[in-house]
Amino acid sequence: MEPIVRTWPRWAGYAAGAWSLVAVGLALYWAGGGDAGYPLDEGKSVAWLIAACLGVGGIMAVSSVRDVGRQMPRWWPLTGIWAACVLAGAGTFGFVMNALQLAFTGTVDDWPAFGVEVLCAAGAALLAGTALAYRRGTAGACARCGEAHAGTGAVKRPAPVSAAPPGVRRAAHAGMLAFVPYIVMKTTWAFGGSFAGIDGERVVAEFERNGASGLILTLEKYGLDFTTLSALLGIFLLLGLTREWGQVFPGWAPFSGRRVPRWLPLTPAWLGAVTLGPYGVVATFGYLLPPVIGLGDLPDDPLLHGWSGWTVAACGIGAFAVYGVALGVAAWSYQRRTRPRCVSPGSPGDGAPSGP
Repeated sequence: MEPIVRTWPRWAGYAAGAWSLVAVGLALYWAGGGDAGYPLDEGKSVAWLIAACLGVGGIMAVSSVRDVGRQMPRWWPLTGIWAACVLAGAGTFGFVMNALQLAFTGTVDDWPAFGVEVLCAAGAALLAGTALAYRRGTAGACARCGEAHAGTGAVKRPAPVSAAPPGVRRAAHAGMLAFVPYIVMKTTWAFGGSFAGIDGERVVAEFERNGASGLILTLEKYGLDFTTLSALLGIFLLLGLTREWGQVFPGWAPFSGRRVPRWLPLTPAWLGAVTLGPYGVVATFGYLLPPVIGLGDLPDDPLLHGWSGWTVAACGIGAFAVYGVALGVAAWSYQRRTRPRCVSPGSPGDGAPSGP
């Protein structure tokens, strides 16, 4: 019996349709005045649009695996599914930071909001897989790998191990360097020093005032800010996506010599890319740039104030913007380089690396 994970083109559309029922129900709850997990500051009228978009996406997802999907103009299902996918992807904003907070502290600030982010991440993955399978299937290609051959194909062996092309490695280096000011700032504060006119003691006091856990405060005491540790993990992920040891466990790691499951680096990579990248880019143009060109006000709160506060914000926002984009580039390259070989009796030779 073929493993269920290998038959994803046949069931992804149904799973995406079932997911949309839950998501539409949640959106209608918000439209009716519910507050739990609502991700927007705007009025609840937007929730009606969310429900409509996700509902259409779910209908098109199920249609894509039924005969009716092949009777429609091809762009109908693809537009509906991708629109819902983009909306679900936007709903994952904050997932990475909340997941890191959960890993370091055992809790998150807002459990309903985190639950919505998890739901959106699952939906985005299902919808993207559905759209991919439909696009390939209607183009006469194998829904699993995208190559033209008989049957649905079967994974024979993984792709050859290879490092990322030079351009991708340069993008990764830019993403890593972008975190240097952020790491310096956070480490300086953790050791009690001053950065941009803000003392480390004020930062720790702000942590305590916001109810930070004992673990976070203990790490700060020893000069280890948990966001700095998270940034270092992010750099490690970026390196793994571009180096050969990101495809085969190296000698210094557990499972030495075994292939790294593709989902292991790609899951956090895509989640980081779709959350940190858009946030950093939008915040750069909407928050950092206006004060510089005289079209906006400087930060004005107890901790972040004036140009010192702007500098602090720039260290974080700038890092997220560059790193998020670099992570997306590296993830796309890794996904293409590690495509398994899909072959069937009707395919020429041993096939070629194909499929995401």
